[in-house]
Amino acid sequence: MSRLQPLILIVDDEPANRALLRKLLVHQGYDIVEAEDGAAALHAVEEHEPDLLCLDVMMPRMDGIEVCQRLRAQPRHEGLPILLLTALNRSDDKARGIEAGANDFLTKPFDEVELTARIRSLLRTRALQDRLADLLGRYVSESVAAEALRDPGGVSLGGERRYVTTLFADLRGYTALAAEQEPEITLDLLNRYLTVVSDAVEQEGGTVADLLGDGIFAFFGAPVMHADDPARAARSALAMQAAVATLEIPSMPGVRLQTGIGITTGQVIAGNVGSERRMHYAVVGEPVNIAARLQAAAGPGQILIDAATHDVVSSLVRVQDLGSLRLAGKGDWVQAYNVVAPA
Repeated sequence: MSRLQPLILIVDDEPANRALLRKLLVHQGYDIVEAEDGAAALHAVEEHEPDLLCLDVMMPRMDGIEVCQRLRAQPRHEGLPILLLTALNRSDDKARGIEAGANDFLTKPFDEVELTARIRSLLRTRALQDRLADLLGRYVSESVAAEALRDPGGVSLGGERRYVTTLFADLRGYTALAAEQEPEITLDLLNRYLTVVSDAVEQEGGTVADLLGDGIFAFFGAPVMHADDPARAARSALAMQAAVATLEIPSMPGVRLQTGIGITTGQVIAGNVGSERRMHYAVVGEPVNIAARLQAAAGPGQILIDAATHDVVSSLVRVQDLGSLRLAGKGDWVQAYNVVAPA
C-alpha cells in the first residue's frame, strides 16, 4: 500500500503509554493508529494494514506474544515489522518474543533516540524486502516469489509429487507475422499478447512458469494448491481466448490474433529445475508433455483438454468430444475434448 508517510499501529492497554508514543512518533513524521488490547490490534492490522507495529507485551486477555503468534500464522502478515515494548528485561522474556515472531525488542522505559533508530531500521528493512519482492515478482510468478522470500533456505534443486493442471498456450501465425514486421513492432505485439495471457493465469491463482517466445507455460496446483485447480485452468483458458481475440495492436491495425491452448491434469514433480546457480520453478512429468502436444494440435481459438481435466470440469464448460487423437511425438492415442464456452 502506497503512503506519503509510514503508518504505525500502537498497541497498549494503558492510555498514558499510547499518548506518549503517539506524541513521539507524530513528532517524527509518522501517521498513527491505536489499539487498546490484543483483539483490537488484530482487527486494526486487517483494517489499516500498518507499516509497523509497536506492541506492548503485558496486556490482559491477549498479550503481545499471542498477538505476534497469530499474525505470523498468517502468510500475508509474515513481513509486518513488529517492535515489542515491555517492562520485562529478562533474557527468556526476550527470547519468547523473538520466537513468537517479533523483529525487535525494546525495554521500558525506553530512550526516544533508541526508539526512533529501531523504528527507522525496521521500516528500512521492510522497504528493502518490498522492493525485492516487487523485483522478484517481475521475473517469476507472484506465488513463487512469495514462497522464495518466505523460505530462502528451501530454494534448492528438487521437488515433490503434486496433482497439477498444466496449461500451454501458443500464438498462432506468429512466425509469419514476425517475418513481415520490424523487430520493434514484433516486440510490441509479443509484450501485449503475453501480458493478457499471463494476467489470465494469475487472476485464477495459477503460476506462470515460463514465457516461451510467443507462448506461455503455466500450471495450477503448485506451489499453491486449490481444490478447483482444473476449473481455474479452464476459466483461465477461456479468458485468454476472449482477451486475445479482442486485443488491439496499434502498430498492426486490423490484425486479429488467435491462440491454441492445451490443458492436462495429473501427477507431476513440482519444484526447482536447473543448476545450483540458475534455476526456475517448474513441473515435470508425462501430463506436462501431453499438454504441450495438445497445444501443438489445437487449431486457432481451440482449447484442447485431456480426459482427466474433462472429468472435473465437464459440468462447468461446454465441450466438443474429439475422440482419440494421436499426438505428434507420442505413439499412444489420447482422448481429447475442445472447450467451447462456459456451461
